[in-house]
Amino acid sequence: MKKNDSIRVHDEHASEYDREARETGWFGPEVLFGLCFEYVSPHERLLDIGVGTGLGSMPFARSGLEVFGIDGSAEMLEICRSKDFAQDLSEFDLRGMPLPYSDGSFDHVICCGVFHLIGDLEPIFKEVFRVIKPGGIFAFTILSETPEKEEGVVSHSPQGYSEIRSDWDVPVFMHGDGYIERLLQGSGFLGLKELRFLVRGLHEGADDLACAYVTRRTVV
Repeated sequence: MKKNDSIRVHDEHASEYDREARETGWFGPEVLFGLCFEYVSPHERLLDIGVGTGLGSMPFARSGLEVFGIDGSAEMLEICRSKDFAQDLSEFDLRGMPLPYSDGSFDHVICCGVFHLIGDLEPIFKEVFRVIKPGGIFAFTILSETPEKEEGVVSHSPQGYSEIRSDWDVPVFMHGDGYIERLLQGSGFLGLKELRFLVRGLHEGADDLACAYVTRRTVV
């Protein structure tokens, strides 16, 4: 499968990613970990979807969880591997479902700063339900749809998400609240927490609105 534009860009900028995250005030990992902290315990297995350089899952590893990660960018994975905190890291393109794990492989799953690069999230949510244990936590961030961004929208999906122009050379997606709520219910997850926070904008000089979700996989 040919690399998509997002993977190509992340390969090219992998060495600069951590520095850019600090300089642009990307606090998504801290937000997500803070929201999840009360639900996780040492020695539990956590899967980080789109692990990148490991910023999202390092706080969990420091708290004693066993971290497993997948990402489409080999260059990002090399940097993550050099930090020596994960049990296993694998190159995997999220366009290629199913996830490379057996049913109920993980206690928890996170995805931080990735879903704005994917339009239809349903295939991933369905797979997360499969690989996570009943009662496990699924936590993730999205870029929220807002009226202020309407003029920059390239296309609307009837499902409830939009593609928007950005200063990058990759497609970027905003997801509506209703879309996420329907997706969670249809995929077998119960919402526990939501927190909105500002992130560096898709256009220079403007912030965007992100949302972090913490959900629990239903028992049945």
